[in-house]
Amino acid sequence: MRYIQERPRVVYAIILINLAVFVYMFMLSTREVVGLVYTFGVVPALIMNGTAFHSLITSMFLHADFFHIFFNMYALFLLGRDCEVVYGSKRFTLMYFLSGILAGILHSTYVYILFPWDAYKPAIGASGAIFGVMASYAVSFPFRRLFVFFGLIPVAAPAIVVIFGLALIQLFYAIMMPLGSVAYVAHIGGFVTGLILTLIYRAGFRRYYYA
Repeated sequence: MRYIQERPRVVYAIILINLAVFVYMFMLSTREVVGLVYTFGVVPALIMNGTAFHSLITSMFLHADFFHIFFNMYALFLLGRDCEVVYGSKRFTLMYFLSGILAGILHSTYVYILFPWDAYKPAIGASGAIFGVMASYAVSFPFRRLFVFFGLIPVAAPAIVVIFGLALIQLFYAIMMPLGSVAYVAHIGGFVTGLILTLIYRAGFRRYYYA
């Protein structure tokens, strides 16, 4: 018999670590923050040259400002808990970090090949991993209602509509604004990774229950 986990331990741990790192960064000088970001953020040129692979993980715990960390951690809190409970902490942890890692690799490859003059610009944030969680939630709970704002207008829609709609918007921005301050390609990479892993998880569960 397979028991479903009761508490999302990993989600809370990730949120606490991110908040602790953000508070620590807030206490540093501007020069120290810049050094931290270049050391632990994803620098495409370094990744493509086979160095600084640690940054594919450490960059997920660095955020640029309050709104950056707030929206990422809020999405993780809102969507990640149910995903961890359903799939278990080990599978959720794999999905979260693999989504973030592949997001960083895809972003680095994209920038290094198409925009080499930006290849030493670091990228930080958990957004790639968060988009992996979003994809997982959309597949796992497709008809749960989520509320989003279009301008100042609140709209309620099924999770699969809201989340896949946001993914399509990221793809549009990646095409139309490739050199913006947001790593849209990383978001897409994280989303696709989370989607694939969740489909694999669900297929395994079906084999378990119906074998």
